[in-house]
Amino acid sequence: MDALITKLESLNSATKSTVDLLKTLFIKTEFKKGWMFGNGTWQSVPMLYYISSGLVRGSVEFKEDSYTLWMLENGFLIPSNGFLSQKGTSETIEFLKPTQAYVLNLMRAEKLAKEDLNLYKMLLEIYEGNLLDGRKRELMLRIPNAKNRLEYFKKNNPELEKVMTDEHLAQMLRIDKKYYYSVKKAR
Repeated sequence: MDALITKLESLNSATKSTVDLLKTLFIKTEFKKGWMFGNGTWQSVPMLYYISSGLVRGSVEFKEDSYTLWMLENGFLIPSNGFLSQKGTSETIEFLKPTQAYVLNLMRAEKLAKEDLNLYKMLLEIYEGNLLDGRKRELMLRIPNAKNRLEYFKKNNPELEKVMTDEHLAQMLRIDKKYYYSVKKAR
């Protein structure tokens, strides 16, 4: 729980009382390597996850192909079902390593946040961080040169790059596997 507490305390909107409240709301859980949730099954109850250690991959299927949207070694995992908007994406979550996590029931948190405005602010800041991370990934994918795209990824994700397989990294960067090896070799 130390990593979660440290992360919560690092938020600009954090207060001691709200961090203490969130410590009681997050429940420890574990996921085994190879576990997968998909097509909304993992999102039936809106949950916010904090991954403290492990490796998690989010992907979508389109025309019989799988596309890696993101990889996460630690940090917040936001549900893709659109908790408030009720609009979302059908995303598959795959645990690539044994994963330690904490889970927050967002319906319960929403009820408590009606009495604690700062809880809303902290949750909004968590969502905002996730949105900004998504924008960085979007920028990365718009870099036309594959070598520059790989360099951008490594600069912004030095630890994550070390634990990803070449196949997952090539998928994440949208580089054909054969071409990826020549790009990797050229650096």
